[in-house]
Amino acid sequence: MSSTSLRCVLLSTTLDLRGYLAQEMAKLDGKVTFVDHLDGSDPADVQMAIGWHPPADAFDHYPNLKAVCSIAAGADSLLHCPSMRDGIEIVRVVEPAQAEMMSGFVAWHAISHQRQMGVYRQQQRDKIWQRQPQRSAADVPVGILGYGAMGARVAADLTTLGFPVKVWSRTAKPTTPGVLGLSGVDGLDRMLDDTEVLVNLLPLTSETRGILNASLFAKLRRGAYLIHVGRGPHMVDADVFAALDSGQLSGAAIDVFHVEPLPPDSPFWTHPKIALTPHDACDASMTAIGKTIRATAESVQAGVKPKDTVDRARGY
Repeated sequence: MSSTSLRCVLLSTTLDLRGYLAQEMAKLDGKVTFVDHLDGSDPADVQMAIGWHPPADAFDHYPNLKAVCSIAAGADSLLHCPSMRDGIEIVRVVEPAQAEMMSGFVAWHAISHQRQMGVYRQQQRDKIWQRQPQRSAADVPVGILGYGAMGARVAADLTTLGFPVKVWSRTAKPTTPGVLGLSGVDGLDRMLDDTEVLVNLLPLTSETRGILNASLFAKLRRGAYLIHVGRGPHMVDADVFAALDSGQLSGAAIDVFHVEPLPPDSPFWTHPKIALTPHDACDASMTAIGKTIRATAESVQAGVKPKDTVDRARGY
């Protein structure tokens, strides 16, 4: 072990990070020394952390911590940890391949709604041979909440497939050809108006918490379809069920929830209009996570701000 080895603590309540990242961590041998949370090492020696849903008091124990790496694109579990403090840079994973995976997931559900695959699956179970009316993608307007790297890829790919696409972001951003970009409060209403497939890719902030609610659903085209791949707390659960039961939403693909893993008694499991997946729309690759860890370690050792840090004011 090098005398200049950086001490890095592993912080998670839901994953065995040492086992999860073993191969990539091995590539750092001699440059970074990994310790488990409260393993008896001197906490003052720790300057970096790798985290995913850390213990609530995790950051209270490490006075000299300079940076913490998420193991995913989303870093809200770190940002909202009760013991998180100013002076600790929060670093997220950025990977083009992850956006590609997300786009495929969203496109699959959008096409499934367009072509009524849910109806066909039920007809198969009931042994009913009956063709359904067909619509082109051009007849199914899509609205996307959030226009970061993933939102941009999803919007571009859905446009290529023939869907009319509008996107909404907190502040105005340039968009690719064929994508209508909107922002601000008025822009949100314009984006929702006549939208049939709503895709949520927003970061979780105080402003976006609970945004998927009855008021928002009422502004969509009746019989709209929700694809929720943001964060669980974006969703007001009772309002989702009410919109599904009233027909305001004809269905929903939901990948993220308030409580994960989803409890066995949750009504999400059994609702006939919900397609449920276990927070699996896309994952950052181990290679991308390893690159982020290595780059962050080098920045900490050099005394410079790491790349891809979260803007605390914006929340992402």
